[in-house]
Amino acid sequence: MASLDELPPDQRATLQLLLKQGRSYDEIATLLKIEPRAVRERARAGLDALGPEDVEGLALDEQDDVADYLLGQQSASRRAATRDFLAESAAGRAWARAVAGELRPLAGDDLPEIPSDAAEVEQAFDALDARKEHHERVQKSSKVGGALLVGALVIVLVAVVLLVTGAIGGDDDDGGDSANVGKTTTTTTTTPKIEAQINLTAPEGRSSKLQGVAQVATQNNQRAVALVAQGLPAASENRFYAVWLYSSPSKARRLGFPEQQPTNEGTLQTGFEWPKDAAEFKELVVSRESSAEPKAPTRIELRGAIPKLGG
Repeated sequence: MASLDELPPDQRATLQLLLKQGRSYDEIATLLKIEPRAVRERARAGLDALGPEDVEGLALDEQDDVADYLLGQQSASRRAATRDFLAESAAGRAWARAVAGELRPLAGDDLPEIPSDAAEVEQAFDALDARKEHHERVQKSSKVGGALLVGALVIVLVAVVLLVTGAIGGDDDDGGDSANVGKTTTTTTTTPKIEAQINLTAPEGRSSKLQGVAQVATQNNQRAVALVAQGLPAASENRFYAVWLYSSPSKARRLGFPEQQPTNEGTLQTGFEWPKDAAEFKELVVSRESSAEPKAPTRIELRGAIPKLGG
């Protein structure tokens, strides 16, 4: 089998006129000042080269009819007859589909339909049913996983926001304003207000088990982000995870390395202060790193678009 680029120039030009410009054999013959038979022979020779050789069960005259059918060069009655032939001939359909695949760069979706027989239709519907069942299982699993993530996130969110805003924290015995030494400080806190949720998904082509969710919340006029992810390979000495604000390799800010890296369960729970200029970045990402001082995410495992927040 040859490709379009490998065809002789006269055959390739003929197919372009037939498929891209919708010309007929007669119109091309008039344009080139040759016989319509010669135009047809060039076109058929081109399709012969594009298709598989010596298809068992397909006679040469039948192949010629299928070629005319694909090129739109048949009357209505001949088209109907060829279509009926293709519906009954597995060999004819195989040759037609192989050639149609090679012609698609020229014809796009304008090629005539290649019918299927009853067995192929049944197989197609069986495959469709199987895909639907798989999709429903994935959706169900995703909903359960998402619910677990959000449930864990609530716990992380409250703890993280309280820590970031200073409502709970370590001792100040080693520092602080001398005027406050010996005094009891009471911090009044409000319930964290969730401003946005960021759904984190794996880059295209990666494992569907990877998923995560983050929430940006405000408490006492300060913002924090809490993040929960699952499906991550366990961390090790040379593999650990970081959270970033990210737009491009040249514009990335590391929020930090989670203190609790994923174990064999592959779950990550963490949180950080949400910078005031976070809106200048496009995404929140979780990356896999092997260096303690990466300048940009090395391998992005999860990503989600940063929403616009008020204030």
